[in-house]
Formats: sequence, structure tokens, C-alpha cells
Amino acid sequence: MFGKNKNKEESLSLAKDRICFAVMKDDDNFAKELVYKLKDGSPLVINFEEINESATNKFLAFFSGAAVAFEGKIIFVKTNVYLFARKEDFLDGSLKEFLNSRTRK
Repeated sequence: MFGKNKNKEESLSLAKDRICFAVMKDDDNFAKELVYKLKDGSPLVINFEEINESATNKFLAFFSGAAVAFEGKIIFVKTNVYLFARKEDFLDGSLKEFLNSRTRK
């Protein structure tokens, strides 16, 4: 009646419950798969500690570009760890709650 329920499951869950945690590898295909997850509604928390500085800079630019393309944000979580999320992922307030819980520890 009010439209298709294609993404009903996504719309009912909180963004913090859809977070995809990943340790980055120096692998372009892995990065591409993570961007598909971001596009499909999973905010990404990515740890870049396992790759060298050059690869980190490359992938930070790649994920930042993807987040900007989805009108989203890039947020520093801690050294070598960043959150990438679409604009709509911030609307329910759960990502802010997730980030606040991390800073209190």
C-alpha cells in the first residue's frame, strides 16, 4: 500500500546493528566488496593497522570517496580505525551512540 517492502529488514534495524567490522588487507577486490556493503546499507568500521602507510592512504581515499558519493561521513574512531557510513545511516542516532560508547571506554 505504501510502496515495496524490498528493504523492509534494513529499514527496521538500527544502523549500529548493521555495522561491518573489517581489518583492511592490501587487496583492491576486498575493498570493492566492502564498498558494496556500504552501498547496501552496512556502515563500515575499518582497521588499517595491518597494511603499510601507502596502502592505508590509498584505501582511505577510496572509502572516503565512496562515503562522499553516498552523501555520508568519515569519522575517526581511533588510530588507524575509521567509520564510513551513508547519510541515512546517521538518521536513527545509533551510530552516534556506538561512537560515544567507544570513547567512554
